[in-house]
Amino acid sequence: MKERVIRIGVLVIVFILALTGFSLYLNRGNAKMTADMGAATLPTVSFEAEGYEINLLAGYVQEMDVPAMRDTITPLSEDGSVTLQIQPYDRSVTSVTYMVYGSDGKEKLLVKQEKDATESVTIRVGDILAENQEGILQLQLHFDEGKSAYYYTRVIKPQNAQFAGCMEFIKTLHTNMLENTETDEVKKVMEPNGQGDNTTLQHVTIHSDMDHVTWGELHPEVVGEVCARVQEVKEAYTSVQLRYRVKCVGEHDAEELYRVKEFFKVRCVDGKYYLLAYDRTMEEVFDGSNGVLTSKGITLGVTGQDVQYKVNQEGTIVAFVQADELWSYHKEENEFALIFGFSDSEKDDIRNHFDEHSVRILSMEENGNLTFAVYGYMNRGRHEGESGAAIYYFHLKENAVEEKAFLPGSGPCAVIEKELGKPAYYNDEKNVLYVMSGDALYKVDLESDEISVLLSGLHAGAYVSSDDGHLLAYQNPGDAAEAIVMDFAADLKQSVRVLDGEVIKPLGFIQNDFVYGTARIEDAGKTASGEETLGMYKLEIRDSDGTIVKTYQADGTYILDTSFKANMITLKCGVKSDGVYRQSGEDYITNNEEKTSNVSLQSYWSDRKETQMRLVFGDGMEHKKAKVLRPGQVLFERDTTLTFEEQTKGNYYSAFGLGELVGVYEEAGEALEAAKAVSGVVISPKQNYVWEDGNRVSWYRNFEMGAFRAGAGESTLAACIRAVLKYAGTDVDAASELTTKSALEVLNEYCGGEAVQLEGCSSADMRYLIDKGTPVIAMTGSSDAIVLIGYDAKTVTYIEPNSGGIRSGSIETVDALTDGSGNTFLGYVKK
Repeated sequence: MKERVIRIGVLVIVFILALTGFSLYLNRGNAKMTADMGAATLPTVSFEAEGYEINLLAGYVQEMDVPAMRDTITPLSEDGSVTLQIQPYDRSVTSVTYMVYGSDGKEKLLVKQEKDATESVTIRVGDILAENQEGILQLQLHFDEGKSAYYYTRVIKPQNAQFAGCMEFIKTLHTNMLENTETDEVKKVMEPNGQGDNTTLQHVTIHSDMDHVTWGELHPEVVGEVCARVQEVKEAYTSVQLRYRVKCVGEHDAEELYRVKEFFKVRCVDGKYYLLAYDRTMEEVFDGSNGVLTSKGITLGVTGQDVQYKVNQEGTIVAFVQADELWSYHKEENEFALIFGFSDSEKDDIRNHFDEHSVRILSMEENGNLTFAVYGYMNRGRHEGESGAAIYYFHLKENAVEEKAFLPGSGPCAVIEKELGKPAYYNDEKNVLYVMSGDALYKVDLESDEISVLLSGLHAGAYVSSDDGHLLAYQNPGDAAEAIVMDFAADLKQSVRVLDGEVIKPLGFIQNDFVYGTARIEDAGKTASGEETLGMYKLEIRDSDGTIVKTYQADGTYILDTSFKANMITLKCGVKSDGVYRQSGEDYITNNEEKTSNVSLQSYWSDRKETQMRLVFGDGMEHKKAKVLRPGQVLFERDTTLTFEEQTKGNYYSAFGLGELVGVYEEAGEALEAAKAVSGVVISPKQNYVWEDGNRVSWYRNFEMGAFRAGAGESTLAACIRAVLKYAGTDVDAASELTTKSALEVLNEYCGGEAVQLEGCSSADMRYLIDKGTPVIAMTGSSDAIVLIGYDAKTVTYIEPNSGGIRSGSIETVDALTDGSGNTFLGYVKK
């Protein structure tokens, strides 16, 4: 008996020593105390609508910006009610308060409380919303410990939407595609053609062939729940996105996990259902222990071709983001590290899989240390239930992740990235963080927690930053002929000047080379719609030593705008006539001094999984299997939340499509182009629909808008604005107003709704606004315009103010008329 006790004791000691040794190995060199990210704790809620469970929502620990929280919409029954399903997990919910706001989030229409909060609660909105009127529902779950959580969805009492039938149609199609059954029924609604990319299973659309629609050779098996997120419920169509995970068997018989987003846009006409749009994307969840190393490099598998990655200068360490997880691989040590991810392989919790955040690598040091940011909703951990931007630093040698700062926000991921995803750089040597908020640049000393303002008044367009954030260039607020280039890594400043009488415009960086434009003050002019602008006559690229390495200049041509992608700059060029700039085309500049890396992202093919991606090492790979480390998060008592005096709050046009927020844009035309690509909608800063794909009649003519003529000495633009405002119910001397205001400002002030300017669009894009009974002004020159009042499939009907005639022309003809204004249109949305 005594010997048995001794043996048991020895085994226990050996086990403890082995466990301690293993822990020390995984966190070798880590002098800091670390721990795993905490588990999710907040309840989830969903809704039961006409027998279908929809819109699983995550909870926020503070109230959000109400009008921005419009990712989902929940249909109400005829009596204005809907059933709320609560999954409390380990929390005790004592009561539920619910509020309904108008779509702009300003007017509170209803406040009620249900004190007996079971796992099923009936939300009773009643008749406060008219049929097809949208509102925003805010739920507040109260917990027994005195805390609460907030949840958001739009609500609508739809008319003739056939919601249940659309949901059943979607469910059947999803099942048949997944299980490769009833394929004849699937074929009937698909539209395979040359637009479908039948070389990949990563992205499948309504135009793909049946083999790809039915998953090829993958034979997927759903893991966990299929969550239906309803985006639009209208008489014209219903849009739903399904989110779920599947497991498939790969080439080497290893089980692989994928995240899937599947979008359906469905219309019901006389009891028959039509598939208007279909889009499915899948992304393989990377697993460093699953045979991903080959002689060429790292196999990423089925994922998009825009994988975000960074490599150190020697090409020995690479970091990459896949399925919202950040990984690094150290070739010399043959080690993978899963640096960040909300998913937990040991606990399959649906709350960990809320895909409402993004991970961005900010910079990589030569030793493999990384600065990275996480934007959007925080699924778990110390900021669970918050929305914002968290900035982290990964110590490769210490195998630890340290949170440097958290910038709180009040909107969804795309808004957070737009508002808080501005230049940010962390200097590890000095333990200093440089970050922008609002129009100010802050320096945060993380040793002393001292926050100082380095610059203020940096409005959009007056500054640019390098990809990794260590360089920032801005126009001197007190001297428009000077730009200052700041190097946060070296703590240096450089001045770049142009001649007196000229203005310097920072445009961007290509690697460490500063790109800027030069404009003459005497070239000040206006856009076609009357907004002041200044075209650049020259562009220069200057290296870090101050040497000009490239110049672009063409007689009579001005640079109106630029965009950067990789090593190429796209120039939007224009000409100037009578003080007005109009677009004349595009030109391109490439930097021949591009530095090449030993590691590159390449695609390859296999019979089962088709097109896949991998990170290829130029000198090959010797290893076949690597160690996988899971760094801990550094524990410390310091509060990392930063609050600044200047908070960013932009008025953005939001593009929604394929079941989610695609992006936010300062220009309505940019949002429209983004929404068109995804069969989506555009929402204005005041939460009005500016454009929708498909929600209009096929033919329309506004007979209430009569013909008119320009008066003596009155420009056709002034006449158009005068006539449109009179149609809207206001008599305005537009010609007088235009002497001090732009056309958009005049229209916005007097239209009684919300004016919108759409540049770079087609007259065909205006059919949505025309269909809503609002005429659209089409700019044909600097002070010339026509008014669009009708359309059919091929033509546009318009009023010509010079003659007072009503004419019809092809879409191509009208677009040619507006070409001189950069295809600029002015319209408005009724309240």
